[in-house]
Amino acid sequence: MTDTTTHMTNSSADVVNSSSLRERIEEPFMRGGQIALLVLLALVFFLPVAGTLLTAIRTIPDITQNGSWALPLSYEWSNLSLAFMKMLPYLKASAIITLPSVAGTLLVSMMAGYALSRMRFEGRIWMFLVIVSLSFVPVHTQLIPVFKLMSDLGLHDTFWAQIIVHIMRQIPFAVLIMTNFFNTVPGELREAGRIDGASEWTIFQRIYVPVARPALSALIVLEFTWIWNDLLWGLVLTQGAGKKPVTVGILAFQGEYEIAWNMVASGAVIAAIPTLIVFLAFQKHFIRGMTMGSVKG
Repeated sequence: MTDTTTHMTNSSADVVNSSSLRERIEEPFMRGGQIALLVLLALVFFLPVAGTLLTAIRTIPDITQNGSWALPLSYEWSNLSLAFMKMLPYLKASAIITLPSVAGTLLVSMMAGYALSRMRFEGRIWMFLVIVSLSFVPVHTQLIPVFKLMSDLGLHDTFWAQIIVHIMRQIPFAVLIMTNFFNTVPGELREAGRIDGASEWTIFQRIYVPVARPALSALIVLEFTWIWNDLLWGLVLTQGAGKKPVTVGILAFQGEYEIAWNMVASGAVIAAIPTLIVFLAFQKHFIRGMTMGSVKG
């Protein structure tokens, strides 16, 4: 009996040692494969950016004769300054459109997410499902009705038309994020506030809003990027140059018979800078905000 037990123990030890040896051998290969995959993905994402940067600092004859991926014969840094001066009115218009749109989306989604997460009322689940389902409605089916509605209200070719449409389009996704995030916040915080005599608005403002900073940071980055980079509604809801966002402004570099590719690329680089700044400013809480609301804890 002792010999059998000893043999079984030795066999188990051999299996463990064999498994540990296999793990030690496979781990470097797995890590190397992960690094190689990340490098490949980085190259795939960086190549278009590199092509845009190269095109932005070249002349039209250089691009025409040598192609888009050749090294510049001369570095025309003045393209960026010239594009910035031409894009300045569009940058101002995009700021006027984007900042209130993001603020309005966050305000509505926070209050709606808190109500759907913490308040118990009849039809709450169905209301949540209806709101979230609106994010799956194709935007192309809304173009004509929204255009006619804004025209009838006298808001066409105004900043208000674009702000209202962007808020309405972004609310369903933002409500989904905020509701899921508030579901992760312990309910005891609300109960403690009620015991102390705090009103519902005070509990929301003083307790839940500060706790929701990671989710708000993630939404700020996403909503700012989506609204700033929107082209479709800028084309549909604007007519005069003073109300067009920066994405529509890039089209101004396209002539009737030719396209100034270096200026288009310069405009694209300049238009991407604000979104990069916003991401860098909120990156500390961005990943945390995207993951905390994914499961209920």
